[in-house]
Amino acid sequence: MSTTSTESMTLCGREITYRVRRSKRAKRVRIRANLKGITVVLPHRASVDPAVILQRKASWVQKHLDKFARLRDRLPVRTFEPGAVFPLLGRDRTVRVEPCDQSHVSGDTLLDGDSLVLCRDRVQATSVHAELEHLYRETARAHYADRAQHFGSVMGLTYDRLQIRNQKTRWGSYSPRTGTLSMNYRLLMAPPAIVDYVIVHELAHVLHANHSAKFWRVVERYDPTYREKERWLDEHGPTLIFDGRHV
Repeated sequence: MSTTSTESMTLCGREITYRVRRSKRAKRVRIRANLKGITVVLPHRASVDPAVILQRKASWVQKHLDKFARLRDRLPVRTFEPGAVFPLLGRDRTVRVEPCDQSHVSGDTLLDGDSLVLCRDRVQATSVHAELEHLYRETARAHYADRAQHFGSVMGLTYDRLQIRNQKTRWGSYSPRTGTLSMNYRLLMAPPAIVDYVIVHELAHVLHANHSAKFWRVVERYDPTYREKERWLDEHGPTLIFDGRHV
């Protein structure tokens, strides 16, 4: 259970608006920054002044406000109609609606096709938006399963099942309790090397549940350039949006 309010203040001579969320689940005070702005998360009964917290972290807040302002300028405008362009594995693909048995990515492989071909009957029964998301989810499931099998074999690790999700802030996760590898279908918009890195990262959690030094040594063993992939996701990840729900 949580409550949210909107406040404003002057920070380093700059008027800012921020949200305050009081949560019974929160154990400590946190500041979150994303494309929607700044949120101060407080334990439900905390008596601290969120404005004081932001003043103490003024440099961090300013840095992240500027970062996400730059990102907002780069956000793609998505339209759901024939001729629209969506990225898949790092390449822009054109949406086409045609008579066919099943929606698919054109080309012999996912890397060389230039179109996202949607089945006309399915589009008429639902919408371009719904069928395009269905195509992304099913294509992501097949591609992730293939890459997870590859890296699982290389790393000598296994998982029980693959789940395709649409988390707003996470590209993947692994649950040791259920053996479930969860992957965000929007990650399919990123280049192949980025997808591979996230899969390696999550499979490494089969061995180490946290982000300890041992965990990162496993990641580095199978992806020596993982730091570059982390920087790419930090810079470009917020632009991997399917529609306005992900902003």
